[in-house]
Parts: sequence; structure tokens; C-alpha cells
Amino acid sequence: MSELKGTSAGADGVIKRHLSFPGSPPSPTGISQAAYLLLGLLLFPFYWLAAALLGAPGMRFRRKCFAAGVRLLLAGHFADAYRCIVCPLDSVRHFEMEFFWGRIYSLRPSRILDISSPRLLTLLALRADTGACADLVNPDAKDLARTRAMAQGLGVNDRCRFLEVLVDALPDDARNYPLVTCMSVLEHIVNDLDAVRVMWGCVAPGGRLLLSMPCAAQAMDEFTNVDEYGLLAHDSAGFVFWQRYYDESRLQEIFAITGSPVARELYAERVSGTYDADVLAKRSNYFFARWREPLATVLAYARRDNLATLPGMGVVALEFRKPVVE
Repeated sequence: MSELKGTSAGADGVIKRHLSFPGSPPSPTGISQAAYLLLGLLLFPFYWLAAALLGAPGMRFRRKCFAAGVRLLLAGHFADAYRCIVCPLDSVRHFEMEFFWGRIYSLRPSRILDISSPRLLTLLALRADTGACADLVNPDAKDLARTRAMAQGLGVNDRCRFLEVLVDALPDDARNYPLVTCMSVLEHIVNDLDAVRVMWGCVAPGGRLLLSMPCAAQAMDEFTNVDEYGLLAHDSAGFVFWQRYYDESRLQEIFAITGSPVARELYAERVSGTYDADVLAKRSNYFFARWREPLATVLAYARRDNLATLPGMGVVALEFRKPVVE
């Protein structure tokens, strides 16, 4: 089980929460693994249908994932094909992908700068618009290599530039993009406002910036014993910064840089603690039934209007438009 090692308030008034997670379970092999994979193939259509009937967000994007999975299967990328077909989206990613995909589909940008969003977002945007190109930024070399391989399998790698850099080390020509995207990454960047300034500076006049991040009625920073990215220093107790939750006050600090968003949507858990339990289950159980995600998401989360009254964790999606200077 995860263990809450302590909660305190920092000098800035932000809650600091330290979480200790168990080690990753061993990966099964042989018959147990084959049975698990086969079960996902057999059951995912039923959960997909049930979620669609209940109005789960992101189902249009899931159809795009299915088509991409077939393409990857034919290209011999079997593991990525399976994930695209059976379990491409995790939890609130259904909501985020619906928001981002709808904007990208309507804008049809010729160039995209993506700051470490889930790789399917940008790669499927290029697959849908053969005239577009993208710069994909990711300081994690292993994850970027996976993105490069998937881009090749989808036949869009020749329109991608893969940048293994932090957001504050972008090349000089990374500017004047019609669209900059950053899905659930900003919360993992320690100097988040500096990152927003860099991203906003890359947007062309009249262009758009799409952001999403976890939120709560009260701001909170989380630290964990699991170093997912290997980019930050550990404290004396072995904890590393993991993520932050944005409240209205923190969002206003972003708006001071970008101006008010032209679109804003909020999706949050119905009962406090759902998100924490979900994270623990996925970290501790290899056999977690990921094909149930679309149905589980629509049952556990709902659209909200007011961040200040959330019972627990949520995710906020924002669209900004850069003014055109006359």
C-alpha cells in the first residue's frame, strides 16, 4: 500500500504531501501474461461501448487510436499496437484528449510544438493532417526513443523533430508556432511559471497554447520516493518532487503571463480519494484491468464548473490565444 509520510504547509501556504509507494511488481511471463493480454482483447469492446453509451469523453479520439493501432500492427510494432487498440488512454486522459483533440482538429495548425504530452496526441494529429509538422520536446531519452519508434511505425517520423532538451533549452528556431501543447506536464516542472513564459514566447501572434494540469480547491505539492523522470535531486529522506495541484490562485499566476484563457473546462472525481486509489492500484498490480478505463473514468469523474468547491482532485484544461499586434 502507499504510505502517507507526512503533510505540512510550506512558507508559501501550499500544502506539502510526501507519499511512499511500493516497488514495481515483477512482470509476469508465459501463460499468465498471455492470458492477461488475451482477456484485454476480448473485453475492451464491451467497456468501450458501455462508456460511449454513458457519454464518456474522449471516445472519438479512441477511435483514432484504434486505427493507429491497426497501422502499428501491420508495421510490426506489436506492443504499441496492443496499447493503442486495447488501452490507449488512462483515466482523465479521456477528458484531456477530447479537449486537446477538438482544438487541434478545428485549428489544423501547420506547425506544432509539443512539450512532453502523451505521444499519441501529436503523432495522431500529424497522421490526420499530412501537411503538418511537429517539434516534440522530451528530456527523457528513453521515452523520446519510444516516441520516435512509434512515429516511424505510423509513417509520420519524417515530419517530426525530436528534441531531447528541457523546456528552457529549446533551440533558437523554436518560435512562432501556430500551436503549442503541454498536457499534464507543467505540474511536474519545478519552475512552472518560467516554463509557461518560455512556451508562451514560442506561440505565434494569433496562435494558441493548450495546457492541462491537475487541480484542487487548495494548492498542494506532492513528493514521492519513486523517481519517474530522473531529472531532479532527492532530498535527505530520499523523496523527489512529483507534481503540484493548482488552485484558483495558482492559475491566476499563469494568467498573469498569458492573459485569461479563451476556453476552460474542468473534470474532477466525484468522491475524494478515487484518484489516489487508482494511482496505487496501477503502481502495485501488473494485472490491473486497463481496458476498463473508459467506463471507470465516466463513473468516477464528472464535469464541474467551480474549482473552489471540488471534493478532491480534478484536471483543468485551458486554451489561450496570443493577441495579434497591429
